[in-house]
Amino acid sequence: MAELSAKAVRGETEKAALQLLRERANLVGEAATARHERDQLAGALRDANARYAERYTAALQGGWTGEELAKLGLDAPESAPARRRRAPQPVTPHTPGEQTAVADEAAQP
Repeated sequence: MAELSAKAVRGETEKAALQLLRERANLVGEAATARHERDQLAGALRDANARYAERYTAALQGGWTGEELAKLGLDAPESAPARRRRAPQPVTPHTPGEQTAVADEAAQP
């Protein structure tokens, strides 16, 4: 077997590394595609749930009772889960002379 030059070894190693990176990049691309599809379906489900809730409410307002609708196979729409508001982030107070000291240090030669 003939010995390979350093340049040939480097080239083969880089080629192998690029193939591994292509395979890994493909996996990330597939995950991104699946996430996009999931997000689209989740949006469609939210829209469908909202339409169903509106129609169900219209049926109740039109004189149907919840019991009657249940007998017809129409379950009450799920109420949207209560959204929690994020607690405000605390503001870190500055020591009164802190900004002055930083400005004084910057002004010194």
